[in-house]
Amino acid sequence: MADLPQVFNYKGKQVRTFIIDGEPWWVAKDVCDILELGDTHKAMERLDEDERNTIPVTDSLGRLQETYVVNEAGLYNLILGSRKQEAKEFKRWITHEVIPQIRKTGIYALEPKQLLAVAIIEAQKIIEEQDRKIKELQPKAEFFDAVAGSKDAIDMNRAAKLIYEETRLGRNKLFKLLRDKGILMKDNIPYQEYIDKGYFRTIEQKYTKPDGTTHIYIKTLVYQKGLDFIRKIVKEDNVIHLKRAKGV
Repeated sequence: MADLPQVFNYKGKQVRTFIIDGEPWWVAKDVCDILELGDTHKAMERLDEDERNTIPVTDSLGRLQETYVVNEAGLYNLILGSRKQEAKEFKRWITHEVIPQIRKTGIYALEPKQLLAVAIIEAQKIIEEQDRKIKELQPKAEFFDAVAGSKDAIDMNRAAKLIYEETRLGRNKLFKLLRDKGILMKDNIPYQEYIDKGYFRTIEQKYTKPDGTTHIYIKTLVYQKGLDFIRKIVKEDNVIHLKRAKGV
């Protein structure tokens, strides 16, 4: 799951942005609403695969919703696909204010009043989500702590972020490396061999798609020894590439 979004305001309309592997991704529905593109799904079909993605995002009711996001290239294509006068103003705002600020500082600089409002909204969401999770997980807490050692595990997205901070190897490239090494399957779920070694654990989670249907997906958790194992794999791969570059 992605981290909490940066939420900023364009003429009274919410625009949510996630920073993934150091690059901004915009919630497609927010952009389509501003550009009056109508059906978000149809707008996504017009984009190339590398310009769009879906990530689980927690809504105001604490539910995981599979949400379309677009990168910078996808954002520009959506803007070009709108015939509204608003598209030109929105593009200028994005290119002259938002993106330069994100690239410079990693965040969009809100006005103090806007920042306070966003902070209050996000804090309330966090509190509601934590309360919901506490009620849901309370009966299972002792079981997971005793049997699976859940306190020592983090999800794969968090592990990928830690690896990125240490090595600058992005999430997608990391997952590809682990697939190439035979550690992850095509759907990025670890092979049973590495689960049995105590590197990973998988759990089932539910999420709701934009069309309202509920689905189950497998979430991978990484133990500390698994994180150390991944670090070793990345380090060895870097050494191989370095030797090849030197012609050794």
